Amino acid sequence: MDSKEVALLRKIRVETGKKINTMFSGEYRSAFKGYGLSFDSVREYIPGDDVRSIDWNVSARMNHLYIKEYIEERELSIVLIVDVSASTLFGSGRSKRDVVLEFVTFMLHLAQMNNDRISVILFSDRIEKYLKPRKGRKFVLKVLDEILMIRPSGRGTDLPAALDFFQQVTRKRGIVFVVSDFLSGSHDEVMLKMKILARRHDIIPVQVSDPMEKNMKVSGLAEFIDLETGENFLSDSIYENSRLPDTAGFETIKLSTDEQIEVPLLKFFTKRNRAALRR
Repeated sequence: MDSKEVALLRKIRVETGKKINTMFSGEYRSAFKGYGLSFDSVREYIPGDDVRSIDWNVSARMNHLYIKEYIEERELSIVLIVDVSASTLFGSGRSKRDVVLEFVTFMLHLAQMNNDRISVILFSDRIEKYLKPRKGRKFVLKVLDEILMIRPSGRGTDLPAALDFFQQVTRKRGIVFVVSDFLSGSHDEVMLKMKILARRHDIIPVQVSDPMEKNMKVSGLAEFIDLETGENFLSDSIYENSRLPDTAGFETIKLSTDEQIEVPLLKFFTKRNRAALRR
């Protein structure tokens, strides 16, 4: 890791720590509910309590009605499926890779604050790294180091393969953040696989983009380089207003290289909490 990378990682850690306050942690905690209930204690029956919760064994011993009380299992299983392909190196200001790293740092610290388990899949056109579910500060630092130090073997993007790999290695229901620019020729396949996974998991696309991808002004013939193949090509057919890949049907977190990530992230958490209250 060179001095610039060390400085970048230190800067992101410091800034993330400043931005994550009690409110942010509370919004995160409220946005994602536990997936089950565990027995906590018994208490005396009060008229109006659900009779299905009566603990008949305890009631018989105490000669009085008692009911079981449960608590929500709060520990969540968070999964980050992170695109480290060459296309994430693009950026008209800071790179998409920097935004990805900042988002991952945010989620790692939020998960740590709430004692949630987290696993990470780094992918390009192959699986570059899989970090099994862990928790704790040491694991958070290990993940950040791995992402910053990684030198991907592949340059392309194979998101369908990453989703297949996730399905193979994961048994527990999880909250899955798919972090990518979604600039893949297999976008329809990606959407289909995410919809299938959404039957069991909470799938949340995190789409990272750069303003130039949506509004690029080119006059006449220009030379470009394909970051994923390394090939140079000439073209005069770049549209001024291009549409980014659509992730309709999913609650998507949209991040841009020209914006701070905490605004769309907090907006996402708040929207989720309001929707839960309406239900």
